[in-house]
Amino acid sequence: MQRGSALIRGGLARVSRGCPVHVAPSTSAFRGSSGSLKSLRFPSRGAMTEEAGDAAGADPEKKWTKHDLRHTSAVVICPPSSQWGPIQEIRSVNDKSYARWMPHINLLYPFLLDDDGDEAPRRNFDAATAVAREALRGIEPFTVTLRTFSRFEHAKSCTVWLHPSEPPLEGNDPARGSDLGNADVDAGPRDAVSRGIVRTQAALERAFPFADHLSAISPHSGYVPHLSVGQYDDVASARAAELELRDAWEPVTFEVDAVYVISRAGADAPFEFKARVPLGAAGGAWRRGDVEVEDGSLGGGWWTDAYDPPPPPEGARCLRPRPKRRWKGKRRGKGGGGGRGDGAP
Repeated sequence: MQRGSALIRGGLARVSRGCPVHVAPSTSAFRGSSGSLKSLRFPSRGAMTEEAGDAAGADPEKKWTKHDLRHTSAVVICPPSSQWGPIQEIRSVNDKSYARWMPHINLLYPFLLDDDGDEAPRRNFDAATAVAREALRGIEPFTVTLRTFSRFEHAKSCTVWLHPSEPPLEGNDPARGSDLGNADVDAGPRDAVSRGIVRTQAALERAFPFADHLSAISPHSGYVPHLSVGQYDDVASARAAELELRDAWEPVTFEVDAVYVISRAGADAPFEFKARVPLGAAGGAWRRGDVEVEDGSLGGGWWTDAYDPPPPPEGARCLRPRPKRRWKGKRRGKGGGGGRGDGAP
């Protein structure tokens, strides 16, 4: 455990200890279980394409395709900034994307080029916001709990992430399974994935069928909701980190009443909130540049602030030199060409 402690030292210095949590398995456990993502049935990708063939909406001469996608924009769910503290304490030490990405759960990534400021200002994002608003009218706000950790195992590294789950039912012990002691992190119980997030992502993908990277990236598990908190060099160190994190973690619960369209000026720039798209029938979308009314109902809120996290500690993963990435094709617009992203989950 000394190795795991060294890997996450400082990341939980101020997080309350002693709160029992669930043990989360690796993503392979999502396959074939009764609570798996596959138990949630949605239209096939072909049906989605037919249903949203004219996704460009506001511009009848423009039909978006995969060629319009950029790794400089995304549609995400974010916890309110008032609850970022314990998440950021972990990320500031371990997450390579800490300085560029706010705490987030990706729904669509990559997404459309942010053309704000071009000769035809915000044509993409204005149209996309309108399309997303219609797609989400039938989904009511829901509650998410971040209580367990899991991981993705890549070819040369592992990503540890918080598992967005259904909140515990009233009267149920949210810490069931906490008596596992030093049981294997891969063998313990896990919470049901947030159905609200999966339904929200599916509705957005039906509206933007060309932006299906997150559901197509794995032929086995499909879309896996997650909030990344760190990267590790191998499976052993990631497993050790999971064990130590779960022992110190205090669950975070928040309401999801909107999704956010975010973008950045370039690969090294931090993301900015560009639009807030509410769930359900009430309320309209907010876009950066809208005039704020006195009660803050249109443009006010925590999401209007620029993402400016505290400086990371010395030796943090985000301070390591980033490998240079070769872009595919020519750079186009503010977001560059359809090149590779920075590997952010």
